[in-house]
Parts: sequence; structure tokens; C-alpha cells
Amino acid sequence: MSTILTITDSLSASAGGLAHASIQLAIAVSEVMSDDRHILLCQQDHDELDHGMLIPQNLCVVKHECYRNSFYPLSLGLAERLCSFRPDVVHLRGLWRQSSLACLAWKQLNPGKPLIVQTAGMLEPWAIRRNGVIKQLYYHAVESRLIRESDRIHATSTIEVNSLIHQGVPKSKIVLIEEGVRMPQFQFVSQRIDDNSPKTLLFLSRLHPVKGLDLLLEALSLLRPRDWRCVIAGMGDSGYLEALNKKVQQYNLGSMVVFSGPLLGAEKEQAFMSADAFILPSYSESFGIAIAEAMSWGLPVITTQSTPWSVILEQNMGWYVDSSLSGITEALFGLMNASSSFLSQMGERGRRYVESRYSWSAVGPRMSRVYRSLI
Repeated sequence: MSTILTITDSLSASAGGLAHASIQLAIAVSEVMSDDRHILLCQQDHDELDHGMLIPQNLCVVKHECYRNSFYPLSLGLAERLCSFRPDVVHLRGLWRQSSLACLAWKQLNPGKPLIVQTAGMLEPWAIRRNGVIKQLYYHAVESRLIRESDRIHATSTIEVNSLIHQGVPKSKIVLIEEGVRMPQFQFVSQRIDDNSPKTLLFLSRLHPVKGLDLLLEALSLLRPRDWRCVIAGMGDSGYLEALNKKVQQYNLGSMVVFSGPLLGAEKEQAFMSADAFILPSYSESFGIAIAEAMSWGLPVITTQSTPWSVILEQNMGWYVDSSLSGITEALFGLMNASSSFLSQMGERGRRYVESRYSWSAVGPRMSRVYRSLI
């Protein structure tokens, strides 16, 4: 029996798509590798996603005590806790936190055991530039060293693969396995067919400048559709949220744009069921789990060429445009002048595509084969 340990900074809902994907992948892999022991280690947070989840018996979720702060969450003895489980393989999901240091310490003590690092888009140029000199110093002291000493780098898109190769990571070291999504039951998938009812465009992701919300608001101010509203759901920095609200007031979009705050569980499902289309106008995205989630609910999607979702254009599942005001405006114009039946057909194609490629029942076995090959 082998021990597979996954470590990530947080399993809180506020941690975004990486937290959701980390626990879902651990569950999917533990179900496939049912004779092995699986551990999901994180630094303790609030509103952790495992509450109420059905966790397989061979998977243990461990939350290490943590002093939470916005700069650098700190856990005493995290590396020692990791080493105490004596894992045969460690899978780090996400960078720039203490879990990187813990994995580096474990690898130095266990040079013959495999370490997998999922960069999760956190080595993209915009991510490294953020926080300036401090992040550059941390990168050269910790993260670059971690990348060198790892046995595999887990990328989730071809865009991320190419970016890593450009940064000097050997192609032979990179494994491409996309994130997965939990497919909703078919009877709960929204299929709107009434052209006369008001329609909802949904943004559901982390509220961050890289997500392109400035483009969305400005494009809406140009089009001003009467029969559409836009729901913006997610958690973000209070200062950035205040700036977005000021833009809504500046553009006089108060009757059209709604900030719903973070949505979890049944509220999140209701948001997808109530929506007619989904938008993620990002400037940079290594995968875009929210896009796959929206498609699993049968929603046509608007996103940008800065995401790895060119298949949306290729298979007519939505709009895939330049990350510019003209690109987003053109896509919104196309969406808002399409019939409900046309949008429903787009959404159904997207749902079928995601189910065949990104359901956890498809992703779990692929990740399991990587673990087994390394062990």
C-alpha cells in the first residue's frame, strides 16, 4: 500500500477554484486507487469545503493549525507534519505559500521520492510581477528551486505548458492533466426557451483585476441591453470591490449589474440554473475552472483568447474573443441578439464536451496513472 499526499494552502471556499479542484481530485483519485492511503493536507482556514462532503474511507483530510493573514499564512511545524505521514509521493497544488517550503524540505530529506508541483498559473508573468520585489526574491529563493528539484510539473492547459517551456522547464518534466468538474444532474440543468423573459449573464469567479471585469462593465455601458442583467458573483479584495462599484455608478449600470458576493453550495447551483450565459473576460488564465463548470450546466460561454478555451469557438459553444473592449463588446452583442433556442443548443454542445473530457470520472484515472508510474 502506497501513501499519496496532496498539499495545498487552503480548502476554504474563498480560496477559489484551486481549493474546489484539490478536494475533488483527491476524492476522484482515492476512489480509483482504493487500495492506497490518500492524505489531503492544508493549512487551517474557515468555511472549508469538505464539510458535508462524502469522503472515501481511504482519504484523510488534515487541517494544520494556521495563523491566517493576508500577506503570508503561517503554520508552525507544517514541514514536520508533512514528513510524519511518510508519503511515497507528494503533490503540491499552488505556489507562493508555506506549502512550497514544506515540500522543499521534504524533498531534501527524501530525494528518491517523487514530488509533483502544480503551478496553477502562478508562474505566469503577471503573477510573478505582482507584489514586486518581495515576490521576485521569494521566487528565486524558493519557487525556482522547487521547480528544479521536482520530478514532474503538473500543468492544466496547453497555454500553461508552453509558458513553462518558455521559462526553461524541460518538456519531458511536464504532465498535462486538466482540472475536472462535478457534473450536475441533467434534470437540474437550465434550458431557457422563452425569448420574452429577462435573461441573466453570470460571472462567477474570484474578483481580481486579472479577470477582466473592467472590460465587462465598460462593454455593458456601451450596449445597455434592456432585457439582460449581469450577476457578478465571487469574493475579492474590498478595495477592488469598491473600485468596481464606483465603475457601476460611473457608467450608470445600477439597474443592470448585481454584485451577489460569494456563492456556495445550493446558492452557487441556483446561480448556474438561473443563468442564460456565462462570461469570464480574463486577461490571463491557466485553465479557467469556472468556464468548465458553466459548460457543465449547459451555459454558452464568453471568454477570451487569454484562456485555453479555443474549443469554444471551434465547436460553436460560445464566443472566444480578444481580451479587449472591442472583443468583449462584439461577443456580448452576439449573445444578446441570439435566440434562446440558439443559446440552448450552444450550451448543450458545451455540456456534452465537458462531460466527456473534464468530469472527475475522466480526470481521476488519468492522475492515478501518473502517481502509479512515479511510485
